[in-house]
Amino acid sequence: MKKFVFLYNMSGEDENTKEHMDTWMAWFQSIGKDMVDTGNPLVGGKEVKLKKAKSVTPEMGIVSGYSIINATDMESAIEIAKGCPGKTGLRVYEALPM
Repeated sequence: MKKFVFLYNMSGEDENTKEHMDTWMAWFQSIGKDMVDTGNPLVGGKEVKLKKAKSVTPEMGIVSGYSIINATDMESAIEIAKGCPGKTGLRVYEALPM
């Protein structure tokens, strides 16, 4: 199995209801044993370049959360990602072993 990182951008989502969160939790549970880390929401991003830091703006592509899953290949990870209840979708990256 390979590891894949899901990066979420939910900045455009206004729903923060119990029903909406229950939908997310049901999706996480549907991934089952292939869910390595459900992740956490992310806030207050900074981009650091040449020893200077600036706030991440929407134009830079805000990442608002992440999850890590196991899948056999990118196509399998994409199939899992298609079930994501987020309206703004997500990005899928393969995490290479080190």
